[in-house]
Amino acid sequence: MKMNEISLCMIVRNEAVNIEKCLDSVKNVVNEAVIVDTGSADNTKEIVKAACRRFKINCKIIDFKWVDDFSAARNESIRHATKEWIFTIDADEVLDSRSSSIILELVKDESTEGYLFPTKHYTNDKSIAGYLPADDEMSRGYSGFYLSMVCKLFRNKKKYSFSGFVHELVEPSIEQKKGKIAVGGVLIHHYGNAEPDSARKKRKYYLSLAEKKTAESPSSQNYFELGVLQKENGNLNGAEESFLKSVEIDKNNNAALYEIGVIKESANDIDNAIEYYKKSLNIKEDSETFFSLGTCLLKKGMLKEAYQNLVKSMLLNPNKYQTYNNLGALQEKSGDFEQALQMLEVAVKLNPNNVTGYYNMGVVYEKKRNMEKALECFQKALILGHKNAEALQNKIISLREAIGKSTSYTYSFGNDKK
Repeated sequence: MKMNEISLCMIVRNEAVNIEKCLDSVKNVVNEAVIVDTGSADNTKEIVKAACRRFKINCKIIDFKWVDDFSAARNESIRHATKEWIFTIDADEVLDSRSSSIILELVKDESTEGYLFPTKHYTNDKSIAGYLPADDEMSRGYSGFYLSMVCKLFRNKKKYSFSGFVHELVEPSIEQKKGKIAVGGVLIHHYGNAEPDSARKKRKYYLSLAEKKTAESPSSQNYFELGVLQKENGNLNGAEESFLKSVEIDKNNNAALYEIGVIKESANDIDNAIEYYKKSLNIKEDSETFFSLGTCLLKKGMLKEAYQNLVKSMLLNPNKYQTYNNLGALQEKSGDFEQALQMLEVAVKLNPNNVTGYYNMGVVYEKKRNMEKALECFQKALILGHKNAEALQNKIISLREAIGKSTSYTYSFGNDKK
């Protein structure tokens, strides 16, 4: 096995429309492709063979009978991989063109076993949690995206395997073996959930798989996965019940405790949300739970405790812009406007489409009586799609009037019609 070479491992079925774009995006990164086909009825396999010949990628196509288990198919693909590293990507995803060189550097690190890559899931549904306006040409006409972070690149060690029949992950296997997982600056673009009807059908299918698996084997993990799918399908009561059953079977299932906290928080039951987040953190500390707990404590006005948890979240994941949004809001409530602005400057630097960050900056500048900067930030938030557009527009008008009447300020309205 040559040092630092990469096996591309994929599972596909009827992906004739997408597969060539995906392979084209990774051709400069991978040294072989292991494609597990779970029953294509179109010409997916023929396209794969032709594309791999053209891109000079050694290719293995493995026919695999679908058994209602994504991990089983994924593990079959890595079983045939011969290179030192494994890179997983789906046919409806593409690797960002600027990321190839980054991956080739990441695999030189001898201390890391796996890398988490951010994925942009494109959509036109602005109601999705975490929705952000599209910010580059890769959006393919979709209005926005939401982000997730998943381990896509890891060492080819036979002890590592995927778990979860839906939303399969390799992270638990790596963590169980005490392997180091780091965040890699590699971007994946995902288009498969962009169409609402297609995404809805997928969610319902995945839910049916979860119901079947849990009925066959009512384990803590299966109840957890069922809860996740129920939550994705909008059944929060059913999801909470499943997560509680998961915890009843395994009291150390920190992920289930965290998800109960999320449901409680969404119902504005902040006290119980705090309780479940703390229970989850008592088992395992992670950035997202510290962030959620800190946010709930901030809502309760418990500023010192909120600050402690948000800082812990920031230290574990310094690239989450929402953490800096909330730290900025916290510092503003504490009256430390300069520190608030420092946090918010980081937030908008990490995400230039950060509506909340710009709005919060506007609030701070307004309290500092710097009306010109406040107006600039509020206008930016409005352009980026602030959810209370009418109220924000009225605030902007009021600020313009105040600036116009003040002799302390000079202001140009030359760009108003842009």
